[in-house]
Amino acid sequence: MLEKNQNYQELMNQLVGLRYPAVAMKMIKDESEVPEDAVRPLRDMGHIALCQAFAFARRQGKVIYMEKEDHWCWNPIITYGLIDNETAKKGFREMHKMLGTSMESADAYVDSFPSLPYGEYKGTLIAPLTKADFTPDVTFIYCKNDQLRVFLIAIDSQIHQMVESSFTPFDSCTYAFLPAFQEGNYRITIPDPGEFERALTPEDDIILTVPFQREEEFYKGVETALKRQSRNTFYMTMKEEFARPTFYNVIFEAWGLQTSEVWDKEKK
Repeated sequence: MLEKNQNYQELMNQLVGLRYPAVAMKMIKDESEVPEDAVRPLRDMGHIALCQAFAFARRQGKVIYMEKEDHWCWNPIITYGLIDNETAKKGFREMHKMLGTSMESADAYVDSFPSLPYGEYKGTLIAPLTKADFTPDVTFIYCKNDQLRVFLIAIDSQIHQMVESSFTPFDSCTYAFLPAFQEGNYRITIPDPGEFERALTPEDDIILTVPFQREEEFYKGVETALKRQSRNTFYMTMKEEFARPTFYNVIFEAWGLQTSEVWDKEKK
């Protein structure tokens, strides 16, 4: 499995030249699934937020395992089913009491927040894809916008349809993970303020999530894009009446509009 994941990372690097390795994540039901050399934040380095664990994995190559006690941010404790609903409400009632808002609004917020069933998983295993000797439930690809475009082209070559997502400026550790994990669909997520402030995520990064169910399809698309040299077909230019692919001329001629010089990729 490790060699397979390393090959996947190499394919992505060949296609877009990622700044860091992708982040592999697996939900853990039993500690026997955790590598012996995995970092436990509370034991080995102190509490960290989950977004920081993602950053330590891709920036420093750390393999990290987190249970409830390791987290320094409330969000994934709820999202990943590490706390029961009533206990979660107790904490938010205290917060709302401090803010002078109603207990009902605290309860409603907790009830509306997406989460895995309490107790289904014990913890979360995180690793750079290059060190992941396991099958990821989801893979987070932190990439620049132009790299995301190329990955979407790779996906389109396999599914021939749009990748749908929804966006919020908050809770990226929830929304990059849970919809993809539960529904088996690709997900695009904007890194939240915590990712930027505490996990040092660059301003030009965006997150593409590849769930396990889409893994083979995705990497087949990456291979297809490599064969087509999709990464090398885009050139920044600002020129009127620019050269265009042949199919533009076919369409314009059918519409009775002017054709143009053909964009010859082989000459570029």
